[in-house]
Amino acid sequence: MPRCDSCGKNVSLPFHCQYCGKNFCDDHRLPPNHACAGLAEWKKTPAPGVGIRYGPGGATPYGGGYAAVPPGKKPGRRPGRRIPYLKIAVAVIVIILIVLFFLGLSGHLLPG
Repeated sequence: MPRCDSCGKNVSLPFHCQYCGKNFCDDHRLPPNHACAGLAEWKKTPAPGVGIRYGPGGATPYGGGYAAVPPGKKPGRRPGRRIPYLKIAVAVIVIILIVLFFLGLSGHLLPG
């Protein structure tokens, strides 16, 4: 079982520090808690959520979500991916006519 490189505690799932390359327990997983050699580099990275603006395109530091949405377009829709309502209506009408045709051939639509 791996041990924490700071306190020596046995850890079943150690945290691997990307700045110094050592393994740590949950108490020493952050670089300031284990006197990391890469502490200066860790401090340069922005904290999660710093500088995020929430706008119509989503939440990013640049205010646009995953991709910038041009003005006048609805976000989340792909161009050319519309539901073909006319084609669906024609298909339903054709299926109804085929069913009525076969019911007429079998004699179920005849009076009497």
